[in-house]
Amino acid sequence: MPIKTIALAVAAGTPAAVPTAKYAICLAKIIGARVAGIYVVDERSVSELLRNRVFVEIEAREYEKELKEQGGILLERIGRMAESKSVPFEPFLLCGAIHRMVVDKAAEIGADLLVMGKIKELESRKEIFYDPGEQIFRESPCQVVIVQNAAAAEALYKEI
Repeated sequence: MPIKTIALAVAAGTPAAVPTAKYAICLAKIIGARVAGIYVVDERSVSELLRNRVFVEIEAREYEKELKEQGGILLERIGRMAESKSVPFEPFLLCGAIHRMVVDKAAEIGADLLVMGKIKELESRKEIFYDPGEQIFRESPCQVVIVQNAAAAEALYKEI
């Protein structure tokens, strides 16, 4: 079965976001697939900040707006990188629970492969059930590639 669509879980604010995107673009270029970038604004975190009185309502909405803008900028950047390698790219800027939105969107678009950044080191076994990266990995509707080595991803991107 050929790989036609690669879902890319875009994690903003992490140094691995761009190298992970570059790796997905490389894979797509090599096998002739398209990349679907999925960025999710974590509404639960915004709600928790509001509930814990870190923000008042207007600050929370402003913060959420900023997160959406950052996501849009990052997806736009990834789109330009894909275009420079002649790889079709479709951005998805979503709001909700990160793992649920990524898994659902990957299923909806019929992704054959999901590329994501390195899963963070967990401090306890309990975190396995709550870490979005871990949940995406475990619930993905398709095969998953985890980009462990950012330098290797960068080198591959420069080669193609």
